[in-house]
Amino acid sequence: MNEAPSGTAGAPFVQANFERISTLVSTEFQIEEALMEHNIPTFYLKQPQETKQAFLKLLKNLEAMNLIPILRRQSGRVVLKVIAKLPIKKSNVLINWILFFATIATTFLTGYILSGDITDPIFGGAAFTIALLMILGLHELGHKIAANKKGVDATPPYFIPGPPPIGGFLGIGTFGAVIMQKSLPPNKDALFDIGSSGPIMSFVLAAVFTAIGFVFSPITYSSEQLPTLQVPLLFMLLARVLVPVPIPPSGQYAYIMLHPVAFAGWVGMLVTMLNLLPAAMLDGGHVARSIASEKMTTILTFLSVLLLIVEGFWPMAFFVLFISMYRHPGPLDDVSSLSVSRKAFIFLLIAIFILCSFPPIEL
Repeated sequence: MNEAPSGTAGAPFVQANFERISTLVSTEFQIEEALMEHNIPTFYLKQPQETKQAFLKLLKNLEAMNLIPILRRQSGRVVLKVIAKLPIKKSNVLINWILFFATIATTFLTGYILSGDITDPIFGGAAFTIALLMILGLHELGHKIAANKKGVDATPPYFIPGPPPIGGFLGIGTFGAVIMQKSLPPNKDALFDIGSSGPIMSFVLAAVFTAIGFVFSPITYSSEQLPTLQVPLLFMLLARVLVPVPIPPSGQYAYIMLHPVAFAGWVGMLVTMLNLLPAAMLDGGHVARSIASEKMTTILTFLSVLLLIVEGFWPMAFFVLFISMYRHPGPLDDVSSLSVSRKAFIFLLIAIFILCSFPPIEL
């Protein structure tokens, strides 16, 4: 999510400022027309010309004046506007710590309940908490590292506590974690990197903890068919490899009793799949916005909501529908294209999404 500047607050631009800005812009770009529009220095650029590296140089040069450039394509023309950089409000990290410790408590209680007869409840609660918070935490850390590398101001992660599985409700002790971006990424490459870094981290950790948890997940038998957990494709494949289920006795059904760590891996895959949906302000939405037009990203958001409804994820469908009401601001440079290497990387993200998705039929 973003808390990006959207206005032009600050001292009015004077002629001296405009001339200095014009000099900086003309150093990097070929200008077709320069003027003040609503007190905003505006430059119509000649086409075609290289914009990605030129924009990054201009962005750095304008920092000393506390200004930021915004590059857009409007009515077939490439337009560069320069606005005052708004002050960034400092985060209150006390809130982050309170939410973090509250999430430790709720996830520990969840792991304690899930332990059952599988393992010692204290150990199970601690193991579930460590595994799940590492998955969620490193997911957000991936975003944070990418944001810092690209010069984007972002908050520390906010962990969100949630209900444990009490009263028949399949709670997991948390609603995930999130960081807030306080400034826009410089270009589509940066937007892609920030969006893709988190899911890759959570995918790897989810697979690792699933494999570890399966090693300690026992087999049980029942004469009745018990309710089972719908599982992602990779989760199912790992179970086939790591938990060989023997043929049950006549009239019996065999079940894998998930260790809390394996369940944390299941949650990690679910979180990764949901975040990779190409919708709104989700991680996949950032990736989609970096390569597709605004019209196409709107269509992808609609399809994502439809998929969530079909799969039965109604709360997430309503959440995506709600955040889609807010227009994705895009990067500062929304004209330069995504690099070729990142376009190729999209196929890896699609593969991760498929592996973490829930197949409609059991394979």
